[in-house]
Amino acid sequence: MNQSLDTAMMHSCLDRWLAGEPAAADELLRAAAGRLEGIARSSLRRFPGVARWEAAEDVLQNACVRMIRCLAVTRPHNTRVFYHLAATHIRRELLDMARKYRKMAAPPGCGADGSDPFPVGDIPDRAGLDGDLAYWEGFHAAVDKLPAEEREVVGLIFYHGWTHARIADLFRVDERTVRRRWKAASERLAEQNRELQLT
Repeated sequence: MNQSLDTAMMHSCLDRWLAGEPAAADELLRAAAGRLEGIARSSLRRFPGVARWEAAEDVLQNACVRMIRCLAVTRPHNTRVFYHLAATHIRRELLDMARKYRKMAAPPGCGADGSDPFPVGDIPDRAGLDGDLAYWEGFHAAVDKLPAEEREVVGLIFYHGWTHARIADLFRVDERTVRRRWKAASERLAEQNRELQLT
């Protein structure tokens, strides 16, 4: 039976998992699967150098491994924090994948047996990958420097695809407050990177 993840269920699963019940971690991830997959797909679209080689399911699987390790030492106090944490690990997985494919785009002869690691015509474009990686590393670094309220709004809109109305409902503020935080964050990011386009 399909079920969504709420805070009570999340805490129950974490308590059982930390008490030594491995299946509880699987239950937690299954309940969050739909939302996590959506985050992975949305984030992957912003990494064309990775999307050429990896599927969202692979990104999500690796990110979930990171997430489970993190949950051993970090306890989200609600699902809002849980999904924010998950989005962070998905982005980190994508950045690691981008680095990997940048290295793989090195000149022929770098394969384990001295052969070209890619068939002719399949070597990723080095310039494109380097540019993509540099852009997103800079973007994520800039987001991390935002004030907490603005950072969370950017995360929910840009990575999760939430509307202003939905965020206002979550934060229990009016939409004008959300729009004001989004505008302020956009201006801060634009100051750090004039090429950034958030609109």
